[in-house]
Amino acid sequence: MNPNLEAVRATVMTHFPTLWPAAEAGLSTAATLLLADNSNPVALIYVGPPSAGKTTVVSMFDGATSDGKPLCYRSDKFTTAAFVSQSAKVSREELANVDLLPRIRHKVLLTPELSTTFRGKQDELAERFSTLTRILDGQGYTTDSGTHGKRGYTGDYLFAWLGATTPFDPIVWKVMAQLGSRMFFLVMDAVAEPTVEDLVSVNRQPIVYEEGLRQCREAIHQFLEGLFAAHGGVRGVQWKPEENAPHVLKGIARCAMLLATLRTPYNDDNPYEAESPLRANAVLYNMARGHALISGRTHLAMDDLPAIARVTLSSIPTRRRAVLLTMAEAEGAPLTVAQVEQATKVSRHTVEAVSNHAKLTPVIM
Repeated sequence: MNPNLEAVRATVMTHFPTLWPAAEAGLSTAATLLLADNSNPVALIYVGPPSAGKTTVVSMFDGATSDGKPLCYRSDKFTTAAFVSQSAKVSREELANVDLLPRIRHKVLLTPELSTTFRGKQDELAERFSTLTRILDGQGYTTDSGTHGKRGYTGDYLFAWLGATTPFDPIVWKVMAQLGSRMFFLVMDAVAEPTVEDLVSVNRQPIVYEEGLRQCREAIHQFLEGLFAAHGGVRGVQWKPEENAPHVLKGIARCAMLLATLRTPYNDDNPYEAESPLRANAVLYNMARGHALISGRTHLAMDDLPAIARVTLSSIPTRRRAVLLTMAEAEGAPLTVAQVEQATKVSRHTVEAVSNHAKLTPVIM
């Protein structure tokens, strides 16, 4: 079965035209499992309001297989404690049967609802994301408790992750930055509210939402089955770095440096250590290679960069991203505080703090 990305694109565009960039990014993320030298699990989280289609995209991957075996693992109720359980209600002998980490090894974890993971007090968030930081190193995870002692797994625990959440508070960005962010995001815009005429038209159409989703799911499943078969399954691709185009590598590196800079918190009283661009560069490089693979190539090309740019911008804290995009629209010209206020939709006082702390200068008073 020869994978045909254009056929998948045509199917998704027919039924959910606004969701193709997200579906394409999801395919690229899944394809990173094919890279023999991949040691950095890619976690791509779709962010948007309830009407953005996040769950629809994640659902397109549910049920996909490789060599007749499940390629994806879906979890509708996810907690970080599930990776390696220390539940006192379960005997030590039975815990291995409930641990999530071995079940997602070399698979794509699907979590259609992650909003509760991104909610809570700062100490709760810190505990969750410290676990995720370790899990997303891809080398396993071990824990200790007074009930069951030391439990866990070490070695090759590569996986990919597609999740979805509604927009979250700025404190989450701060917590992730403090722990060394391992998550990457894709912002999805809300679909325009339908009119009465739109709703009537939908009811008259022979193909409704469920049928459209079924066709998209079938197209993606067939594509992934063919893609993994063509490349010999998980870790089947021996990438030849000498064939990488230098200008594409430079584009990825610039995205990584921009991302590392704008994800580093800034505080005059308590300066933070700047995030290193090495991790971001490694993950973005893997995503670019995943995009190349789904495009039928085993080398990087300029066509791989737009998807990387979208993920980079989406992975920058919300207010800084808004200011950055406003600066881009102004073609590098200095911004007034009023322009930044309009972009970030916050008060003038907060604008001045964001502008100064993020060092997004010059800003004209």
